[in-house]
Amino acid sequence: DAQESRGLGDVYKRQDLNLPVETCPIKDILSAASDKWSILIILFLGGNEVLRFGELKHLVNGISSKILTERLKRLERDGYLTRKLYAEVPVRVEYKLTKFGLSYLEKLLVISEWAQDEMNIILSSRAEYDNRSQ
Repeated sequence: DAQESRGLGDVYKRQDLNLPVETCPIKDILSAASDKWSILIILFLGGNEVLRFGELKHLVNGISSKILTERLKRLERDGYLTRKLYAEVPVRVEYKLTKFGLSYLEKLLVISEWAQDEMNIILSSRAEYDNRSQ
């Protein structure tokens, strides 16, 4: 069995992918912090001690203010980051990864390195697929 030969058998035995959304770590927890925008937000916050909303919007190229606001609220709610509001004019808001967020960042960096290392394989596969599909 392929899973056993890679030493993944025990990992798969511990996963129950049929759990209700409320209690499934994949459907609920990971999906909330694994969309493309949330990943980029966490990666940029990991490279900076603190970022303001405008700085994040500039760094996460292509994200709308609405989506950035939604993702920041969700990441704050789940404990990945903190939001600090300063009573100034204009109002200043800063975001920072929590200890939990930094732990997740470590995992994201491993996946990011893998994606960077394997990008040529993926691009080549896409080109082959696209050529067959025409």
